[in-house]
Amino acid sequence: MDVVQVAGKLKTTRNMECPAWVHNGKDTQIKGRLLIVRRGKQATEYAQKKLRQQASKKQTTVTEASLEAARYFFAWTTLPSTWSRKQVLELYRSRWQIELAFKRMKSIMDLGHLPKTDPESCRAWLQGKLLTALLVERMIGAAKTISPWGYELDSATEQVA
Repeated sequence: MDVVQVAGKLKTTRNMECPAWVHNGKDTQIKGRLLIVRRGKQATEYAQKKLRQQASKKQTTVTEASLEAARYFFAWTTLPSTWSRKQVLELYRSRWQIELAFKRMKSIMDLGHLPKTDPESCRAWLQGKLLTALLVERMIGAAKTISPWGYELDSATEQVA
């Protein structure tokens, strides 16, 4: 299946899902669902800019197919169909927020290593850093305003047979 061609039918702020299987290199397949969300204009521009930057670092060129694929957000899941598309995407958004928070803590707040060796000292140092990080997160309120596709999910969706 050409997922970009399938995704091309989506209008902005729409999402869809289709059954998909992943091959693990042997003869077995893992059944799941491929969720596709069309990104908003700003999120698309950001994804394409990131692709161009990565290509520039590697001294390669970005293909038109890659730029087109950057218009969409793809997520594959094995969660059962009792989880709606919106629930799966919101779960991913939450997970993404947690990853961003840890990345910020590691880079900005220097949580990548412990400068202490005594267990009690380490615990106190970590607790102080985590308290500071939680206060910063609370102040910026980023968790509710950022999503990888650039807008809030609409209840309107499209199906793929």
